[in-house]
Amino acid sequence: MARSGTGVLTLLVILAGAAPASTQRLRGRLLDVESGEPLVAGLVSLLSLAGTTLVTAVSDREGGWLLEMPAPGSYYVSATRIGYRPWVAGPVVVQAGEDFTAVYHLQRLPVALDPVEVTARATRRYLELAGFYGRQRADFGYFITPDFIEQRQPVRITDLLSGLPGVSLVQTGTGSVGRVAVRLRGSDISQGGLCRPRVFVDGLLYARGDSRPRRADPTRATERSAEEEIQRVDQTLSIDDIGPASMILAIEVYRSATEVPVQFGGTSVETLCGVIVIWTRTGSARVRLPADTSRH
Repeated sequence: MARSGTGVLTLLVILAGAAPASTQRLRGRLLDVESGEPLVAGLVSLLSLAGTTLVTAVSDREGGWLLEMPAPGSYYVSATRIGYRPWVAGPVVVQAGEDFTAVYHLQRLPVALDPVEVTARATRRYLELAGFYGRQRADFGYFITPDFIEQRQPVRITDLLSGLPGVSLVQTGTGSVGRVAVRLRGSDISQGGLCRPRVFVDGLLYARGDSRPRRADPTRATERSAEEEIQRVDQTLSIDDIGPASMILAIEVYRSATEVPVQFGGTSVETLCGVIVIWTRTGSARVRLPADTSRH
């Protein structure tokens, strides 16, 4: 009796005389290692030492099978069946006219189910809570979904905005890897129809954009100086600075003030250049599913 991690082989040698000298046979049964029940429609194959399949038999209702060897020599024997671990035994040395009887016990192979990604569930829940799918159904603006991002495999966040109507990507640096600025046609004709939009990340204001009300009193130098400094810093912000494209879950693009939802400013002076809303995986990581929905 020989044992391995995947099966058990019992090999009984019957001396020459049971069959004509010119014939070598290998016969036996294929059984379940735990229950001992016969395995029907299993495949038992004779292999050369180089691994070439020479002949194959199919086990019957009793698990029985029979192989006729082409010539005396050394061989491997393999046993396989759907739902069981494959096993190779040997080498078996066969002399002329010998008959071998072997019983193979195969071990069940657990069926691996595709895992349910709790992360994907949390992602959808996060976007639902943020109102992303509701606004998408309202059919205002453009919506870049998680599936689209997964298929696109962008290098930079701005790559996801390429080709959208009313969206222009402006190279602000030198070379092919320079900084890219986003401009929308917007509603602010004073900017020539192209200006920097307001940008929200996970619901928080990231960049104010070009369109904003005048808050500083031009006669008060201190307020004017502070406003100018804020505007200068704001102009240096790039969407690509938010992080790698791999952290982006979804994007909403509203090209003009008339498209902007109330929660992002609605139709106002501050949204005349349009609004871009970005949702990240960092934000979705804060969403926790109820315990009973994650046990799958």
